[in-house]
Amino acid sequence: MKRILATAAIMLGLLMMSTPVMAGSNPCNPCSMQEQVNPCNPCAMKKQMNPCNPCSIKTKPANPCSMQKPANPCNPCSMKQVKGQWGTPGNTPIREHAFDNFRQAAELGKQMWNDENLGTSGMACLSCHSDHDLLNLDRNQNFPHYVKMVGDVVSLDQMINYCMLNPMKGKPFAKDSKELTAMAAYYRAYRMQYIHEQR
Repeated sequence: MKRILATAAIMLGLLMMSTPVMAGSNPCNPCSMQEQVNPCNPCAMKKQMNPCNPCSIKTKPANPCSMQKPANPCNPCSMKQVKGQWGTPGNTPIREHAFDNFRQAAELGKQMWNDENLGTSGMACLSCHSDHDLLNLDRNQNFPHYVKMVGDVVSLDQMINYCMLNPMKGKPFAKDSKELTAMAAYYRAYRMQYIHEQR
C-alpha cells in the first residue's frame, strides 16, 4: 500500500511540474508569462489597437499621399483644395493665389494669345501662330529643346519671354507671374488641340 501511495505521489508531482511547460507552449494561454514579449501574439485581442504593433492589420500607413486621405489638408498630393486655403500652410508662396484650376489659367492665356497690346509692335501671338503655324508641333517635341530662332535650348517659359522681347517688342513676364503661367497653360491646351486634330 505504501508503494502505491509513493508511486501516486511521484506521478502527481511530475504532472504538476509539466503543467507550466505545457501552458507556456500554448500560444493562446491567457496565463502565459511570454505573452507580453510576443509582438505577434495571435491571441492578444487588445493589441490590434496598438499603432506600433507590427502584426496589427488595422495599422494605417503613414503615407501623406494615401488615397484614403483625399480631404486631408496636410496631404501635399491631395487633388482637393480646402475651402479658403491655398497651398500648404506655413510654406512660402511664389505669388498671390491666381487660379483655381487649369482651365482658368488656359482661358486667360487664350485672351493674351490674341492680344495685340501685349507689346509695342502691334503683333499678337496669333499673328505668327494662327492655326498652329510656326510652332513645329508636328515634331512632337517637349520643352526644353533647341529652337533655331533663339539659337539655343530653351524652356517653354524662356521661349514665351523671347517672343515677348523680340517679335512683340514687349517686356518679359516675371518667372512666377500668373501671366507666364497662363501663357504656358494655353500653349499646352493649343498643342493638345493640334494633337487631337491630327488623330
